[in-house]
Amino acid sequence: MPENKMPSSARQFGYIVSILFNILFVYIVNILLNWNISLFTEDFSKCLWAINLSLGVTIFINFIFIFFDRKWFKNLMQAFGNVFAFISGFVFWRVFPLNLTESMARLVNFALIIALGAIVLSTMIEILGAIRNYNRSNP
Repeated sequence: MPENKMPSSARQFGYIVSILFNILFVYIVNILLNWNISLFTEDFSKCLWAINLSLGVTIFINFIFIFFDRKWFKNLMQAFGNVFAFISGFVFWRVFPLNLTESMARLVNFALIIALGAIVLSTMIEILGAIRNYNRSNP
């Protein structure tokens, strides 16, 4: 089995930057309703738990990658993160906390369904990538 090596400094820096941006997103998402943006309804607060969960998982995964980012493990963790992204997107789709015209709401609703399908497809691809990369690294 190959030796577990730390990721390069450049990749570690990228993971740290990703963590910082996701922390910023958590902050922004949680104060968004305070800005009284007419696009969002009060129902947006019903989505916050799922959005925060997804962003929290992303932060956690990037933290792990600072120390260990083998290809197979990275694929597996991306698939894991996709599950939470799907949950967040699904809750947002079901609650639909947007104040839009009917035609625009239909368009956004359709785009959300397409995005959820893409997340499912991406998850399957990541799992297959994890299996393939694990088999390559452990002959």
